[in-house]
Amino acid sequence: MSAYGRFRSLRRLLRASRRREVPQVSEEELLAMAEAAEASDAIEPEERELIGQIIEFGDTVAREVMVPRTDMVAMSNRHTVAEAIDIVIEHGYSRVPVYGQGIDDVVGVVHAKDLMRAERERGTDSAAVAVARIPHFVPETKRISLLLREMQAEKFHIAIVVDEYGGTAGVVTLEDLIEELVGEIVDEFDVEEPMIERVAPGTVRVNGRVPIDELSEVLGAPLPNGDWDTVGGLIFNTLGHVPDEGETLVVEGWELLVERITGRRIARVIVKPVPQSSVPGSGG
Repeated sequence: MSAYGRFRSLRRLLRASRRREVPQVSEEELLAMAEAAEASDAIEPEERELIGQIIEFGDTVAREVMVPRTDMVAMSNRHTVAEAIDIVIEHGYSRVPVYGQGIDDVVGVVHAKDLMRAERERGTDSAAVAVARIPHFVPETKRISLLLREMQAEKFHIAIVVDEYGGTAGVVTLEDLIEELVGEIVDEFDVEEPMIERVAPGTVRVNGRVPIDELSEVLGAPLPNGDWDTVGGLIFNTLGHVPDEGETLVVEGWELLVERITGRRIARVIVKPVPQSSVPGSGG
């Protein structure tokens, strides 16, 4: 089933839930029923997966799905319309945050279509911030199920995520939320590398922002949990320093090799099982 097909199935489920009262069941019971239904061929595997994604969606917070501030594309309030259009074209985004004194001072969001209109009506040298729209701010602990409802009700597609100190933690879009339900949506303008890519049997290349729980599910084995959400966070916290490219970490029988560093951020990691001959006590 395609991502679009799963999204349509989700809409039917939501409409049906509004029409009738549903008996109270726990998440574990609902998952067990879905697995039993799949085993008896009453539903397709993709539908069972969608049910699981919907349940997880209710527990997910903005921090887990946002693009962190280190990866944000933003523009200064001093940029002209021409410069703003160049940024939009270069990165392929239709909405870009605008900041004043710094990234912690987001003052608006510029839409690509507003820039096109401003280019005609105001000229290329006019200030892009003049057509910026009021930004929406959400705490990083906000449940994305509630955020999705707000986006639908108030008709906005992008929100600035702020931390407990009021600083900018990242940005989250409507597309990010939908992808949590139906999987990654790739269009003709997307040029990003995949978040998780299988490169050999038992070996994957992952973005440092991949959630630990998601990687554990792909590997079929649990990785350590702690005061981190992502693969990069696990490596940073375990090593206690910013790693160099090529540096490795071994945890729970897995080798995590830092393949690429961008600034101080872990961009790409190769994850593969540690050879049995390298595991203490595995010798014959």
